[in-house]
Amino acid sequence: MAIPCLPTALLAGFLLLVAPPLWSGVAATDHVIGDSLWSIPTSNDHYRVWASNRTFFAGDNLVFRFDTGMYNVMQVGRGEYDACTAEDPYQIFHTSPAVYHLEFPDVRYFISTIGNYCSLGVKIYIPSEKPQ
Repeated sequence: MAIPCLPTALLAGFLLLVAPPLWSGVAATDHVIGDSLWSIPTSNDHYRVWASNRTFFAGDNLVFRFDTGMYNVMQVGRGEYDACTAEDPYQIFHTSPAVYHLEFPDVRYFISTIGNYCSLGVKIYIPSEKPQ
């Protein structure tokens, strides 16, 4: 019986530890933010309420559909989200549709920095969970 070489055995062990989430069989879901266009909502908590009625998992995609040039999407930190500022955004999306992939479980914060749109409710935070 042949004994596998150490590098091959280490690689195989590494793949067994890392790869199972990739072959878990859980299909990613595309979540269209607000089930419509990313735009000024009829109430300030519209997007918060929308998100609270859904479960987001690592591997899912957030899809922001908006009028390019009229809106944008910026991923920001919690402080910037609360203050409706984007001093140091993580990501900026200027064209629609903007797709953000939830790579790992965490809470992400998104705002629009056009005019005062954020203070009018064009903001959302998304908590994502580990796939089941």
